[in-house]
Amino acid sequence: MELVSKKNSSKRIRFNYFVPSLVDITDNNANIRWDMKEFFEFILNHNHNDLNTAVPLGDEIADLEWNTANIDEKNELYYCQLSKNRSKDIPSKKKLNHDKVPLELEDDEYIGEFNLIVYDARYNLLIVQSNFFGLTVKQISTTLSILRQRIKDAMGKSEKDNPKGIILEPLIDPSEISKIKKHKIYRRIIVKGSDYNFAAADDYKESPLNKAINYLRKIGGVNFNIELSMSRSAKNRSLDADQVRKIIDEVLSIRKNDTVDVAMSIASKANEEDPVDVVNLIEPRLTSEIVIEVENRATIGSEYIYTNFCEQNYLDDKNNMREKASRVSGLTQES
Repeated sequence: MELVSKKNSSKRIRFNYFVPSLVDITDNNANIRWDMKEFFEFILNHNHNDLNTAVPLGDEIADLEWNTANIDEKNELYYCQLSKNRSKDIPSKKKLNHDKVPLELEDDEYIGEFNLIVYDARYNLLIVQSNFFGLTVKQISTTLSILRQRIKDAMGKSEKDNPKGIILEPLIDPSEISKIKKHKIYRRIIVKGSDYNFAAADDYKESPLNKAINYLRKIGGVNFNIELSMSRSAKNRSLDADQVRKIIDEVLSIRKNDTVDVAMSIASKANEEDPVDVVNLIEPRLTSEIVIEVENRATIGSEYIYTNFCEQNYLDDKNNMREKASRVSGLTQES
């Protein structure tokens, strides 16, 4: 009996948007946008033998995948993959109704996970593919910082006397808040804060959040972490939408008035059939998502991801995330 489906499956891939900046380690206020063209042009015009791109990250090693580096000249987009490589917690191979077989690696072999990065040279933006098993944003920043220094050294432009680091500043999209407030299904909200004394203020006495944390006084607490969830219920079930929206307004009001240190994240969706969006209410980051068909037992190619990202998302006439990202970042192309 055939137990394994040979059909392709659908996979959702999320992308996060950043402004790449250079930071002077001797002056944290002296940060400027990083023009990555020199970085990518070096990679495109050299090969593995010209530069060591392996970057140790504790128990893991990041690496730049040279054969994925490319340029879309028409659209002024550069792209490549970064990999996270591990030699611990190695899985086994398994056939049904047979014993597992260890996946043995040579001393110079690793298990690799990959993040596609796309650099928009027109607007100086960096888009990073989200991969739960891949590099974190912090690891990508560290990897790019070290690779940039190595490229500077190779070009005879060493910054050893005053090295600069790289930070990826997420693009914040205020329109996400109004979009969330229109959602019909709220699956989870998490509110965190400190200094509950604002609960005594007249403005908040009757608010849902105030009633929840007012008990802190009775037990002498200072910090609060409130989570309301529908995780074990049917997917079409929702927290009370009106109450959630009231809490959203309250948290935004508290934050605006700088009355208390408070943060809120929301897991919600517009309709039952839509995927769940998880958004930080205080810093709603700009993200986008594509859906691709993936062949079973096959690795997704970087070119395939890039092409779908552009067609479904970044350069699509309907979604046009390039236009939105440039607007959110404060940069627009001059005519």
